[in-house]
Amino acid sequence: MSFPTFIAIEAATQELDSPPLYIAWSLPTGQIKQARIAPDEAWAQEDQPLWEADAAEAYAPAEIVREFLYDQQDEVLYLTAMIPAEAWLSRLFDAAGQEMSFELQPAAELIGDAPLWQQTYRETLDFLGLDPERAEDQVRALLEVHVLLSGEQPEASSEAEADF
Repeated sequence: MSFPTFIAIEAATQELDSPPLYIAWSLPTGQIKQARIAPDEAWAQEDQPLWEADAAEAYAPAEIVREFLYDQQDEVLYLTAMIPAEAWLSRLFDAAGQEMSFELQPAAELIGDAPLWQQTYRETLDFLGLDPERAEDQVRALLEVHVLLSGEQPEASSEAEADF
């Protein structure tokens, strides 16, 4: 049994043109990969201090996109909300010189009951003490909600998160 691919991205601000800072995605096993995004030269310099603290731990957009595309097995990827995540992903892929070769859909589409999904997602974030703004926390919550609402279980228990 494999899980759908869940993806989340966080940016400097909630604005559509904000530069992305972190990305996380799930693997078919339920494992989560995440990375800090190094700034692209084309992104606004005023946000530069946001990257300075952990610059050595950040990956270039091209490296992240290459790793993500290597891991990607689904044509449809699921996220919490299309806006602003789709814009931030687009900025990341543009910086890497790549096209997004997948479709994005709200994760609620997996069960077809958006109010139930939203309630379960909020409750999961609260119960697990996850930050709804952090990419890896969003992906973990997406996986947990999928298990709760679909009844699907991972083949092997693997909650490990990995930088690539």
